[in-house]
Amino acid sequence: MKRILPTLILFFALVVCVSAQDIPLFTQKLTNSFIYNPALAGHTFGSITYAYRQNYSNVPGAPQNHFLSFHAPFAKHKFGTGFNLYQEDVNFIRNTYASGAFAYHLHFNKFNILSAGVSAEYNVMRLNGMSNTSSFEVDPVLSQLQNGDPTYDFSFGMNYQTRYVKTGFAINRLSTAWINKDGNNLSNYFSGYVQGMIPIRSGDDMLEPYIAFRKFSETNDTYDIGLYYTYNNKIIAGAAMRKGQVFNATLGIRPTKKLTLGYSREMIGSSLGGFVGAANEISIRFDFNDQTYKERFRADYKNALAYRRKTLSPEAKYSARNPKQLKSRQKKLTPYSPNNRYQNVKKLSMNKKVSAPKKKSYNNRKSPVKKGKIYNPRHKKKAPSRYKK
Repeated sequence: MKRILPTLILFFALVVCVSAQDIPLFTQKLTNSFIYNPALAGHTFGSITYAYRQNYSNVPGAPQNHFLSFHAPFAKHKFGTGFNLYQEDVNFIRNTYASGAFAYHLHFNKFNILSAGVSAEYNVMRLNGMSNTSSFEVDPVLSQLQNGDPTYDFSFGMNYQTRYVKTGFAINRLSTAWINKDGNNLSNYFSGYVQGMIPIRSGDDMLEPYIAFRKFSETNDTYDIGLYYTYNNKIIAGAAMRKGQVFNATLGIRPTKKLTLGYSREMIGSSLGGFVGAANEISIRFDFNDQTYKERFRADYKNALAYRRKTLSPEAKYSARNPKQLKSRQKKLTPYSPNNRYQNVKKLSMNKKVSAPKKKSYNNRKSPVKKGKIYNPRHKKKAPSRYKK
């Protein structure tokens, strides 16, 4: 009985993985989420990620996943591109998935961003080695696995982010849903998520509640609810729960600002978890730029102070050559003034130093000087009298 039970568990896991093995269930906190939503390609400064996942540690021949992802923005963050490469080995079956994504990002301001993206997908399932049976002519499924017939598809997704919340949804495998409705094709699925970004300690720490929903078919769906905390941009810790009494714990360390090392352990809470064991996931992510909320918070604060200093500074700091040029430069800086009472351009010259008018003095009267002679007021000629004696 002890030998039969692991075999039955492996068969059950194999059946589940064959029907949904092309949809990876990695921890989205430490991996690039645009494997589900192409709109997230190039959404930030870009990164490259590798993840390895070992499922069902107590079951021999259990699924093993390898995931490589890359994405980056271009054209001043207006567009983004990326690719995913995913491989899963389940006993004698190997599934290879590759996708390329393109996204457009509409920046309303520095914090509100609307993104839309599409992706082209390639998926192939084939035998990894040789099977125990050679009757491929009888079984069409084994024949298809032996030949390794690839399937092509595309997906669409949208994402919207504010300063404290970001949300998005994606419709995957649209070709399967609209064009090729063959039963041999992979099923289409829908995914969506909402994530909060709550700064703590003036932006030094970050609290991120998270919820995601994925509908694989008309009868199969799952949801994730998690909470993650980032301490001083160095330590990431959190926990999540998935439908079916599946619990996940995550721990990440950032030895540098751009490098993240993470480990996740997933456990099944029901009685089945004691037989199949836990799933272990290791991820390595390298960010192309510092994406921390703390650095962005400080940069925004410094920019606000700089605008305030420029707006309230005296006229000499504008380096204006004439009053007309000074007035035009003041108008350019007026919209960035943090206070409404400084919106009036005329009030900006209140700090200008104005010298007081000089008082007239009557004591220091200068005597006129005639050419060739020194004028002496004592030797004045007497005016002629009108009346003679």
